[in-house]
Amino acid sequence: MLVMKKSIKATLLGSAAVLMSVSLAACGNSNTEKATKKSTAFKTEKAQSKQETSNSIVSSSVASSLSSQSSARSSLMNSSSNSSVNSDSSSKVATKDITPQQMGILLAMDQEPEVIDEYVNDNHLWYGIDNGNGETSGYNFISTHGDGTANIYWKVNGDMVTFKRLNPNSGNCVADEKLMTRTVSVSQLVQKYYSTPEQQSKVNNDANHLQQGDN
Repeated sequence: MLVMKKSIKATLLGSAAVLMSVSLAACGNSNTEKATKKSTAFKTEKAQSKQETSNSIVSSSVASSLSSQSSARSSLMNSSSNSSVNSDSSSKVATKDITPQQMGILLAMDQEPEVIDEYVNDNHLWYGIDNGNGETSGYNFISTHGDGTANIYWKVNGDMVTFKRLNPNSGNCVADEKLMTRTVSVSQLVQKYYSTPEQQSKVNNDANHLQQGDN
């Protein structure tokens, strides 16, 4: 009887040990599974965080690029607008505000620039209107009162200037040379010689030095 009790006790103890071992193993598996889940979740969250940061950087870069392109377009449009305004301003000056004396200086700058430097400052360049009966009758003119090679005669019609001067290739000497006729736009002359404050100051000063006279 005693031997049987010991056997039963041993059996019960063995069973308990087995159950405890199974329980510990299950607990270990559960903890491992939880740790694995936590590790996986952490890695996933970290990867998502990196992706969001990367997306944020890309979005910021794209926005900056678009902003730069927009600024460049705006600058170009402003530059074009300013250029248009300046052109319109020159056109208005050409059609409304150019005096005959200023026109004479502009034509001289375009055709005989050396005449300006040589004669204007010494008060030896003359302006007048041809009252004769010849080819230049009624034309404005500037003259050095020399041999006629520097003389320029002109009429303004709207934005176009028709001017005449001796053609140096039309005769063997000055007395045999014939007048040639050319045209140029007032706005072109203004754009070249009267579009900046410095240019305007020089033209105005030279025009004021012209002597009044006839041919």
